[in-house]
Amino acid sequence: NRNTDDYDRRPIEYYRDELNATYPTSSTAYTGAEKGYPAGDLNWYPELKAKWEQGIDVEVADRPHAAIATYQLNQNYPNPFNPSTSVTFALAKAGEVKLEIYNALGQKVATLVNGKLPAGQHNVVWDAKNVPSGIYFYKLEAGTFHQTRKMVLMK
Repeated sequence: NRNTDDYDRRPIEYYRDELNATYPTSSTAYTGAEKGYPAGDLNWYPELKAKWEQGIDVEVADRPHAAIATYQLNQNYPNPFNPSTSVTFALAKAGEVKLEIYNALGQKVATLVNGKLPAGQHNVVWDAKNVPSGIYFYKLEAGTFHQTRKMVLMK
């Protein structure tokens, strides 16, 4: 292929090389380890392989999420944002939760959560299309846990 550069009109050569992305089946990229089994092979799971060989149905059960040990309010994302942002937080126990947004003057501009939530990870999206650009604070209250973080709305 021959093209010309738009700036000085000199010809530029473009070359296409073929990339061979194959690898031998004996490589660790294929086997996943030195045992020689392909990734995902039942040999990695001997108890499941034994059931499969006997004709017993094998099911994979959902694993419960690890218990949340602490309360946590994460930084919103994206930040700065326009016009919406996500606020994630973790609750160690179920209970009454309040998540509110305040402007730089300390005036409440939105209530995102006001009620009972279960323990675990939570995500709330704030759509700020009806408020002006500026610095805002979001405050999480859950039981005795209270935390405030700052976010910036740039329109």
